[in-house]
Amino acid sequence: MLVSTFTLGDLYLGIEILLVREINRSMECTPVPGAPDYIRGMLNIRGRVITLFDLRRRLCWSEGQEESDAPRKKQYNVIMKTRHEVIQINREIGESRCPWQDPVGLVVDQLGDVLDISDDNIQLPPANLKGVSAHFVHGVVELEKKLLIILNVASVLGVEGGS
Repeated sequence: MLVSTFTLGDLYLGIEILLVREINRSMECTPVPGAPDYIRGMLNIRGRVITLFDLRRRLCWSEGQEESDAPRKKQYNVIMKTRHEVIQINREIGESRCPWQDPVGLVVDQLGDVLDISDDNIQLPPANLKGVSAHFVHGVVELEKKLLIILNVASVLGVEGGS
């Protein structure tokens, strides 16, 4: 599996690259009144309205954790493909891991590399995983000097049907 990696504070996270449409620098977005606090707002990219999720808030980081990482310099938006787009590439992955229909994005701190991870190297997440609730995690991979946490994007987005 090819995984696009990024950091959020000290966490090294990844998302299956087939689910990623594009990555861009964080831009001003329009707040959505009444939305949960982890919805940063709406963003218009080339005529597509995208809901931006603040990954820090979605992963339930406390205010103390957010402040300890401040001041944050640049941030990036990881824009996800929709279910329809993924099904056109790989029907099985689209149906099993991409239940969201609308364009969405995740705000992250720093970009990493694209890694080719063998499915045999992906381990189940431990229940006490620091900083990330286990249901947001697809699996973890031990690398030479750090642990890569592969996100379950469907759970992060709060959409039923993610595996």
